[in-house]
Amino acid sequence: MVGVGESWRADKFHLLSAFWILPFLLAFKNNSMVGIELRQEERNFVGSLKEQGILDNNFDHVLDLRSTDNPRFVVEVISMFLNDADNCIAELNRHLNQPVINYARVINYAHQLKGSSSSIGGRQVNLACRELRYASDNMDRDRCFEAFNKLKDEYQILKSNINMIIQIERTIIASESRRRRRLLHP
Repeated sequence: MVGVGESWRADKFHLLSAFWILPFLLAFKNNSMVGIELRQEERNFVGSLKEQGILDNNFDHVLDLRSTDNPRFVVEVISMFLNDADNCIAELNRHLNQPVINYARVINYAHQLKGSSSSIGGRQVNLACRELRYASDNMDRDRCFEAFNKLKDEYQILKSNINMIIQIERTIIASESRRRRRLLHP
């Protein structure tokens, strides 16, 4: 079961992350920020998420996948992760709510989510998957529920924050597209 302190932690970090990003998105809408400044704000936001333990350095590798040939690639990679993670969470929920838990299936989905969250840099989700895996290895139903509740909380924090990063990326892409059009058609 998620304790009061952990719930507070989740709410606190979620709110801190949301307040970090809101001013620069508003500033961009008012056209006071452009490309380079927007990338710097994104780096600052990612740095904040790392400090909070939500992301780790693997997320930098995802951002390094950007290219001028396919500027939407990072958005696509993150979106695929979110879709796969949502499916894993749903399957874990389904299997854990069966009268007789198939621990092997729970282990498989926890392992799958652990791997994909590690690849995307989701540090706390990765750790929560590990806890669920240990509880499943021991066939401890109560610990499985506790670990799964923690996993769901950590995933929601990660999801909301990387959705903000997707918004930043889309804003950057739109800004760069407008800039290129202006250069081609002055």
